[in-house]
Amino acid sequence: MLKTLKRLYRATTAPSAPPPAPGLPNGMPPAALEGLRLDGRVNIQLIDLCTYPDALFHWDNEAFHHIAAVGHVDLGQGAHLVRFYLDNDTWLQANIEQEQVVEYKLFDFYRVAQLSPVEFDTLVNGTDPHTNPTGAQTVTITSTDTSERRCTYQRVWGDDAQEWSPPAVFEEQVVTTDSISSRYVTHHAMLFERAIQDAERMEYALVSAENDGDGGFMVVYNVGVDVAPMDIDAL
Repeated sequence: MLKTLKRLYRATTAPSAPPPAPGLPNGMPPAALEGLRLDGRVNIQLIDLCTYPDALFHWDNEAFHHIAAVGHVDLGQGAHLVRFYLDNDTWLQANIEQEQVVEYKLFDFYRVAQLSPVEFDTLVNGTDPHTNPTGAQTVTITSTDTSERRCTYQRVWGDDAQEWSPPAVFEEQVVTTDSISSRYVTHHAMLFERAIQDAERMEYALVSAENDGDGGFMVVYNVGVDVAPMDIDAL
C-alpha cells in the first residue's frame, strides 16, 4: 500500500522549478543567455575588430574572463537589460524583450570621472549641451593611447531636431560574488554611435552619470561594439 501511494505521489507532483539565477530576470535561465551567469567565465571572439585601427574599442580574443557581477534593469513591459561585469573592466549587455535576447553589446569603462554631490546634481539637472554630455547631440571622446585621437559620436536616443534631449533614467540592481545582498545604481544615460572607418561595424559611446547609492557619484564614458551570440563562449 505504501509503495503504491509513493508511486502515485511521484506521478502527480510536478517537478519544482529551479531557483532564479542571480541577476537574471525571473524565468530566464543562463541557457537563454548563451550560458552567461554570475561567477561563470566567458570568452568573446571579435576577430575582425583588430583589423580596423579606427576603432577606439580594443579586445583580447584569447582570454576567458570571470563574471564578477551581474546587473539587472527592469525597463517594464517585458523589456530588460542584463549586464555581465567582467574582471577586465568591461561589461557585456544583453537587451531582452519578452524573454528573448535581441542584441548583445560589449562595453569598456573607457573614461571615468568622479564627481562631488554638487557636481553630480548640476550635471543631471542641467540642460545645456555644452555642460551636460548626457543629452547633447554629439559627444567627443579622446583615445587613451599616445595618439590622443578624437572621435565624435552622434546621439541615438531622443529627438534629432533638438540640440539637447533628456537622458534615460533607470535603476540597476547589481549582485556580486562578494556579497549576498544587492546594491542599486541610478543611471542618467545616453547612447551615441559612429561608423568605424572601412568597417561594416558601429562603435558606441554610452555616457552615464551614476549615483551608486552609497555616496559615490561619477560620469562614465563607455565605449563598445555589437557582439553576435555565436561569438560568446560561456562556461
